Amino acid sequence: MNDYGISKSSGTLTKGSMLFIAIGWICAFLSLFILPYAFGVIGVITGILAAKNGSRNGLPIIMANIILMGIGLMFNNVILDYTMHNIYGR
Repeated sequence: MNDYGISKSSGTLTKGSMLFIAIGWICAFLSLFILPYAFGVIGVITGILAAKNGSRNGLPIIMANIILMGIGLMFNNVILDYTMHNIYGR
């Protein structure tokens, strides 16, 4: 504890915070392609939960989800058409 009564966490990852981190990054990636408003919000929530569990990866997950959700909302049709065209040759 320091002078202000705040203790620093050791930065160790628990199974719960590792699960939140994994789900957060998966949701960030998925928010580019499908349902950006749903996966972006879920990713932000998992980032908050990871940060509450003492993980330092919570804030980057929150920022990535907000940024990628915004990109997904703006360019969802363009990105999805481009990937479908290159994968399936339509």
